[in-house]
Amino acid sequence: MRTLEVKIAYLDENLKIIERNKEFYSTFEKVGFIYTSITDVVFPKHKADLLKFIKSGDSKDIVAFKFKEISGEYKYNIVTKAKEDFRCQNLTVLKLIDISNAFKTFSEAEFYEKKVAHVLSLTSEYLFSYQKSTNNFTMYNYIQNKRVTVYNQDIDAWKSQVITDGFIAESDVKEFEGKIEELKECNEIFWARFVCSLRSNKSVFEHMSLKAVKFIDNGEVYMLGRMLPEIVMNQSEKSAMLLQELKFDALTGVFNKKAISDLAQKRFVTGAKENALLAIVDLDHFKPVNDAYGHLAGDKVLARAGEMLRNILGEDGVIGRYGGDEFLIILEDMQEETVFRGIFRTINNDMRMAFEDMFPDIKVTVSIGAARFPKDGSTFDELFKKADFCLYRAKDKGRDRYVFFREDLHSELYKKACEAKTEGIKYDVREVRELKSMSSFLLNLSASTKSAAETVLGHMLKTYNLDSINIYYGEAMERKFCLGQKSDLLSEARYVYSDIFKNALGSQAFIRIDFTTEVISPDFGKILDERGVKSSIQCVIGSQENPLGLITFDRLKESALWAEYEMNCCIMVAAALNLLPESKIKLLFV
Repeated sequence: MRTLEVKIAYLDENLKIIERNKEFYSTFEKVGFIYTSITDVVFPKHKADLLKFIKSGDSKDIVAFKFKEISGEYKYNIVTKAKEDFRCQNLTVLKLIDISNAFKTFSEAEFYEKKVAHVLSLTSEYLFSYQKSTNNFTMYNYIQNKRVTVYNQDIDAWKSQVITDGFIAESDVKEFEGKIEELKECNEIFWARFVCSLRSNKSVFEHMSLKAVKFIDNGEVYMLGRMLPEIVMNQSEKSAMLLQELKFDALTGVFNKKAISDLAQKRFVTGAKENALLAIVDLDHFKPVNDAYGHLAGDKVLARAGEMLRNILGEDGVIGRYGGDEFLIILEDMQEETVFRGIFRTINNDMRMAFEDMFPDIKVTVSIGAARFPKDGSTFDELFKKADFCLYRAKDKGRDRYVFFREDLHSELYKKACEAKTEGIKYDVREVRELKSMSSFLLNLSASTKSAAETVLGHMLKTYNLDSINIYYGEAMERKFCLGQKSDLLSEARYVYSDIFKNALGSQAFIRIDFTTEVISPDFGKILDERGVKSSIQCVIGSQENPLGLITFDRLKESALWAEYEMNCCIMVAAALNLLPESKIKLLFV
């Protein structure tokens, strides 16, 4: 079943994109690059009209503009706007719907939840459209998945015909005539109820409900809607209640543990459809909420989390509460990494914002671990173990993030973790090991500068999944030291003298860039992109006013989140080098 994919962007007064949802991210952006202004993505010839629309006071208008997708193709989107208090800021909210998808959705939509429709074998829904400029009315339904046109004519002629043929109950003729005139006005929302035999050609009269909404496509005004008998609505509601009792968690509104487990066991089997993904979503700091504020507060958090996951995923995923504060998600058609990164990023961002003001002393966020089928496992058990491993990697990296299983990064650690659990050996916390590594580096740095630096940098290159570590030094900022991939694009770093770099630094001595970071200076983002750098931590040696050198920790193949301890250790290495006399630093380059 199709759903309308609504792309949402929150804009400040300068039209900068403060936040976006997963649909916006996956449609217009890509890993390693984020638009900073809505004008960057709109068709150039539509830019002036879009600005005028955004700045106008009327928030009821619905207009259409072209926007550039990741593929480079410009597509028309229906655009609406509203004002909203978001993160204590009065922002403009733009909602975009691809016009072609909108029409496909309305022509194929099912009004009720898919499983209820299957239980009841619903075939009673009729869909209709009205085009204002031509005064044409079309009504059709689906029989055995085939579209059958019931009416296609001038709306006034249709109105006269169905009244003459006796398809409208005599007592409701005036109501029907008035409602058709109202439909022709093309207001934002249309609703009507009357007794008719439009479905049965006069043999059976029934109470029907008609609902429609307005769309504007390149100046053309349409009303698109559906006609449904009220008896179906009552039956559907009763069936939905039965399904709810049997399969759903009463607190969160998502599948219960048995239901989601059964679905996952059946879904993930050898030979099943590929490109699916299993994810575990776990609330961070949930136990302190129960301990400090009681279980009623904890239940409120769980209910809100379940509601948000349903809203974020929509038809893209199946969600179940697996136990306590842990949710299980099954996502289909996950061929593109950009898509599931966008989904997880949205979950992290929306959850963080939803709970940031709920408790003054507890920061409720979520950590996510994920594994792909059949790449990472051919059964539910295999995928669950790897997703669970990734969940604890996310916790280990500082929480409030996601980690998906990657064979090149995680196979060795996953094997060790499995062996550790089997043998009852305590598996060291990552931060503790890194602290030991940093301690050894600091102790040996003064006595054996080159050896200590090469040891710790070599450890970081491998452990942090870096592609390259580079040290630039001297007035020309030439590369004097390199571990890992020696890219020609990274042979010098003279940009450290530029205002672009200094503005990006701000008051700090380092810059952290990854795909979730809002780039303060788009120009600096372009510099990194031209150098082939996807994510980087860059630390100044010397001072911002008088830089002696620069050390960069770079990922070149793909962007990835920096763990807090990774960033802190990079800063510690640079700070330690900064404390050395210049003669000691130069020993690194001998």
